[in-house]
Amino acid sequence: MGEVYNKLKGPGVDVPWGNIVWNKGGIPKHNFLTWLFVLNRCPTRDRFLGWGLPTASDCLLCNTMPESRDHLFFDCSHSWSVWLVVASRCGLIAERMWVRSLVQLQMLSGRKEKKRLTVLAWKGTIHALWTERNARLHRNFFRSTDSLLAQIDLTIRNRIASYRQVNQTLASSMLQLWFMTAS
Repeated sequence: MGEVYNKLKGPGVDVPWGNIVWNKGGIPKHNFLTWLFVLNRCPTRDRFLGWGLPTASDCLLCNTMPESRDHLFFDCSHSWSVWLVVASRCGLIAERMWVRSLVQLQMLSGRKEKKRLTVLAWKGTIHALWTERNARLHRNFFRSTDSLLAQIDLTIRNRIASYRQVNQTLASSMLQLWFMTAS
């Protein structure tokens, strides 16, 4: 069956960001959302305007600049304040530009646990910020930076705990790394 699928599908094209987006142990909805953002296919306000749809252009997180993928991650002052904390917890010097952030993750070296934790945290931050943006747009519901950070922290701890059944050593190492940098 696998051979038939591969024949029909044809040879795949490797992309430099593939291992970041589709890494083992990621949260599926975070992986999918990150993939859409890497391809710049999420419905940000700049895309709506490009399609000729009448909409405000301001970023829903900071209300100061036009909303785009590159602004949301992490040129926006609100998203930057969240990513700065999360990145430092991973021992990473945060990059403010989307492309540099993506390249930085592609170039990660060192221990497997640290790389997996950093990528998990990056995608968790993207998901939390996009969810917050949508809550502001559709429900007029606003959360503080501390609330977003608490959500990201809980998401990461829960995902690491889910590894425990498969690889207890990996889960323990990742949890220790995450807790070492908690404030």
